Amino acid sequence: MNKEFWYDVMRSGAILGIIMAASRIFERYVLFFSDMPLSTLSILYLGETVIACVVFIWLLLRFSRRRAAACDPQVGYSYGMAMSYILLVSMFAGVIVGAGDTIFTSAMGYDNYVAGVMSRIEDMRELYGGMGVSASDLKIFDDFAHAMRTSTPPTMLANVFSAFNNYILFGALPGFVIAGVVSRKPEYREMEF
Repeated sequence: MNKEFWYDVMRSGAILGIIMAASRIFERYVLFFSDMPLSTLSILYLGETVIACVVFIWLLLRFSRRRAAACDPQVGYSYGMAMSYILLVSMFAGVIVGAGDTIFTSAMGYDNYVAGVMSRIEDMRELYGGMGVSASDLKIFDDFAHAMRTSTPPTMLANVFSAFNNYILFGALPGFVIAGVVSRKPEYREMEF
């Protein structure tokens, strides 16, 4: 693998990472720092998640096609090469998402983040309580609230590692199909005498 390949991986991963980090920050802000009612929030969150997934897959496909087109037709672009490219781009994007998530949480303040999570937990508790769910079944919300109150802020390294691992999976799932779509066999040309 040459310098041009790694430049392409970093460029594509940076673009994908910045877009996915913006999506993650938007999700976090709306979920934990907005005053929206839970029903409106759920619809907005679902819509944004679907759009983010579509954009993620579309960008992976677009970047992979561009990479395949840049390869020498006589060499081809194997399934393994395409899958490697997709995983590397996804991992690089995960690093950026993890760093962006940490910076956002730090900028908003970890205590404010925990207060936002507590507020949403209470909203969920009230919703399920109003639906007739027993108090013993609602204990899971109390356990989660206790875990959030006693937790310490994750480090940048922990966030980056977590996002890195998640994006390996997020890239691999559509990557199996995308790699099959963009891969191509070498084109052999007959020699003229």
